[in-house]
Amino acid sequence: MRPRSGADAAAAAAALLVVSSLVACGIPADSQPRALASKDIPFDLLAPSTTVATPGTPGARASISVYLVGITGLVPVSREVREPATLPEALNSLLAGPTDAEVTNGLRTAISAQTSVSAGPVGFGVGTVDLGGAFGQVGGQEQILAVAQLVFTATSVPGIVKVQFTLAGRPVEVPAGDGTL
Repeated sequence: MRPRSGADAAAAAAALLVVSSLVACGIPADSQPRALASKDIPFDLLAPSTTVATPGTPGARASISVYLVGITGLVPVSREVREPATLPEALNSLLAGPTDAEVTNGLRTAISAQTSVSAGPVGFGVGTVDLGGAFGQVGGQEQILAVAQLVFTATSVPGIVKVQFTLAGRPVEVPAGDGTL
């Protein structure tokens, strides 16, 4: 048997200290639940609480960005929605189109008034946008702008980082910014 070094002795002492601490701090196990006497319950835990949980402020508003078409590209404009902001509220705000003041400032939308768009499920950071049949009637650069408006507006909703497009619930491809699918 070899003599113990100082490091071995220190390691053994540390292990013994940890084990004894765990044993000393443990709560003894009872085979049955037992009631505690009121005098044995510490820190005034039996005192009535005056803390009241309050829900979120009713009617609270959140600000989201809706993207409209300007002379040089998409322009974010602020819209107030009920808190928490949701994808349906963001899409409805976009479909409402620009205000009179925004039109006066040269902003417009590439999404036609006949287009119906609805929000599908949101999961894992992906928001689903279901396109109505009239969306396919918009072509070329206007369709690219309309898709960009939808993507940028949807991703302004907290928790949404990507957008999937569907038509009647089935995934569809839409043009990218360069016009490719």
